Amino acid sequence: MKKRSLGVILGIFLAVFFIGSVTAMAAPIKWKLVSTWTPAINLIEGDKHFAKLVNEMSNGELQITVHTAGELVPAMQVFDSVSAGTFEMGGDWPNYWAGKNSAFDLLGSYPMGPGQYDYVNWYYHGGGKDIYNWLYGKYNMLYFIHCVTPMESGIRSVVPIKTLADYKGKKLRMSGKAQGHILRKLGASQVMLAGGEIYQALQLKALDGAEFCSASIDWGMGFAEVTKFNAGPGWHQPASALGVMINKKAWEKLPANLKAVVARAADANVAYMSSWYENTNIKALADFEKAGTTVYKLSDKELETLEGYSWEYLLDEAKRNPDFNKVALSLFQYLKDFRKTRQSESPFSHGRDWSKVPALPGLK
Repeated sequence: MKKRSLGVILGIFLAVFFIGSVTAMAAPIKWKLVSTWTPAINLIEGDKHFAKLVNEMSNGELQITVHTAGELVPAMQVFDSVSAGTFEMGGDWPNYWAGKNSAFDLLGSYPMGPGQYDYVNWYYHGGGKDIYNWLYGKYNMLYFIHCVTPMESGIRSVVPIKTLADYKGKKLRMSGKAQGHILRKLGASQVMLAGGEIYQALQLKALDGAEFCSASIDWGMGFAEVTKFNAGPGWHQPASALGVMINKKAWEKLPANLKAVVARAADANVAYMSSWYENTNIKALADFEKAGTTVYKLSDKELETLEGYSWEYLLDEAKRNPDFNKVALSLFQYLKDFRKTRQSESPFSHGRDWSKVPALPGLK
């Protein structure tokens, strides 16, 4: 009996050891994150830091490798490749997909609209997260924002742009359909170029000016070498929400613990990288000053004019596209509800309050 009992115990021990060893040796889940950003654009750092957090927090159970634009797929094909399941995950700025649905034009930035923490607050507490997942869900994906960069630095130009009148006749690189509408109202021409093509276009003076992102990112792209002037503030993009889109089938295959890791890593990345991008502007602004960049800023009255043009496009597009209207109502309802809080915190609050509320039908 003793020998039999000992054999049973030994058998159980070996079985437990074998099962534990198999579990320990189980192959990690490997995902590819294809990004819209090239190595020269430090927006890629948001994607890299997010992947680093996931890899560390999952103890290697989920391993994400980041691939810059063009490495596996061109930047503008990232959306379709993740939607189709060719890659599990993609890093993006939502406005790039406005050609598929104009509603995306509200999720990454909007002229004269939400600031950095307006996006953060709306996403987490104003229904924004559901909106992102609803819109990306139409294309077989779900979405997590993973950082929000601060206000863009405005137009880097080869000629001075001091007032709204100076926009007339200028060829300007600027993203966004709403931004294009505003430029047309000002008599300027919108030129659409990928980030990696801006430097050469400015160098050859094929453009009068261009916007891309905040000061640190503009500096890293070498714009101080090919421009002399900065026309601010960055009314066209008071902030830029960035994130990761995930193929639905790939997501459904993840165990619950790894889904939680991805979600928490995105949350942590929002805090760390949003502040990182803001902080890097300290040195970049000083660098632009040392390089001799002359800065001009529009007046409050001119900003009110731009605001009017922006609301004009908002209302027109809301009538044309029900999806745009749904996103606009959610985002602008939050911003309208926050106005009293912003005003009560003035002059210490974040962001800018509007001179007039957009007359969006359904706004309470």
